[in-house]
Amino acid sequence: MSLIIKMDSIKEDKHLQAAIPYIMNEAKTKGLTYSNCGTNENEILEAFNFTRENVKSHGKRLGYHYKFSFSKDEKIDEKAALEFIKEWADEYLGDKYDYVCSVHSDRDHLHMHLVFNSVCRNGGKYRYEKGDWERIIKPLTNRLAEKYHTGPLKEKDKKLDYEKSKEKQIQWKQIVKRDIDKCIEQSESYDDFKRKMVEIFDYKLREGVSRENGVYLALTPPGKAKAVRTYGLGEGYQASEIAARIGKRLGKVVDSPDEDNNYKQIYKIREVWFISKPTSFIPYQQLSVYQKYFVRKMLDARRLYKGTGSTLQMREQASKAMKGITEDASFICRLNIRSDKELARTIAELSEENNKSKDANESKEQQQKKQKRRIIRKLRAIENPTLKK
Repeated sequence: MSLIIKMDSIKEDKHLQAAIPYIMNEAKTKGLTYSNCGTNENEILEAFNFTRENVKSHGKRLGYHYKFSFSKDEKIDEKAALEFIKEWADEYLGDKYDYVCSVHSDRDHLHMHLVFNSVCRNGGKYRYEKGDWERIIKPLTNRLAEKYHTGPLKEKDKKLDYEKSKEKQIQWKQIVKRDIDKCIEQSESYDDFKRKMVEIFDYKLREGVSRENGVYLALTPPGKAKAVRTYGLGEGYQASEIAARIGKRLGKVVDSPDEDNNYKQIYKIREVWFISKPTSFIPYQQLSVYQKYFVRKMLDARRLYKGTGSTLQMREQASKAMKGITEDASFICRLNIRSDKELARTIAELSEENNKSKDANESKEQQQKKQKRRIIRKLRAIENPTLKK
């Protein structure tokens, strides 16, 4: 039995606005929250901002987020966990800082959250000094762990981390790539590949989705603490590429790559790709290589990601990422943007039209201007995608 602490800084206003409602989410906390500066998320956020406004020098950081996680076999109950984190915050922060804490019981292990202001109520900034871990945080945590009859603070074994030198990092990536290559040669399907990476090669495997890279695998080699994500291994090691390599080895028929090698290889999936715009569609074969890239990434995400072994939080993140990937493909196809040059030209044209209509007072024109701004933001968000050569 043990307890782990993770510490993160909050540097953007949108992240602070998201962090407080997240740790106070009723579905996760069942009402087990406490704050010394408000009774709900709006009051607490206002208190954070009020304190910052009355301090002359407060730096770029807006707050700090500490996460306390008990091991799965820990027996502490939820109410005792809240008392644990309240006592911890009272002793570590006292009345000097605005803070909010909570207990989350939505996973198979109990965990607590603490978000506190980056500035002191009477002036000055929070500073984590060298030696604070051994001198303050570790003794405080272990003393409360003993009081509440839980396991002590678990120290991370530095030997389990990857070496910091670039040469060592490259060596480890080569080892992971070698194991993936071996597993591909033994696998009969993508699901079989994932199973064998865990059962035969002793990797810890987690499947996820990101908007930038689509479906990826996070692979933790045996004896290591950090995972290697497949999108960082180069061409041929993304989830969709692993599935394609297995299919090619088994003799499955795939279309030849497009002549334009600046984009991902496109494999035949269907004859017609229907566009959500009413009464219109674009045959798949008439899509440009640029458009096929977005469509392929969307369909790969839908096909490959099944959420096996994923936590609720990971599934929520994956759902959000896949929605974003779908929106990207929809915009590119519905506006018939066939290259990155056309994307840049479309953004420029819409921006120019939007600037010309700034002085318009009519309601209809205002709505059109708002719509154009939304489209411009959307297109800029997907401009210059990372396309593998």
